Amino acid sequence: MSNKILLVEDEKNIVLGVTICLRSEGLEVEVAEDGADALRKIEAEKPALVLLDLVMPKLNGLDALQIMKENEEMKDIPVIVLSARAQEEDIQRAMDLGANDYMAKPFRPDELLAVIDRVLGR
Repeated sequence: MSNKILLVEDEKNIVLGVTICLRSEGLEVEVAEDGADALRKIEAEKPALVLLDLVMPKLNGLDALQIMKENEEMKDIPVIVLSARAQEEDIQRAMDLGANDYMAKPFRPDELLAVIDRVLGR
């Protein structure tokens, strides 16, 4: 199984923090800055997991998630939503679309790693 994680996030400080955290655990990190870029990279790289922000330019996270889950090649890749939007309807919509988990920003690195381990069954 691949240990590649695609981080879909447009805020540089979050990209940096999450990348350092994941690499310290021996995970490979690829970054996409918007939903459209994420879909291209998912198709090309087949990551083990996608960490997906909701608020992004070009194609937002919910639309990208919906496209992923409707695509035969991508639908089985687990997705953890990372978002500052923590309203119940955002969480419910992401889960209804097929997200495996939802983490509100800000989150602690150990919380993120615990959720990744659980979702990947590590």
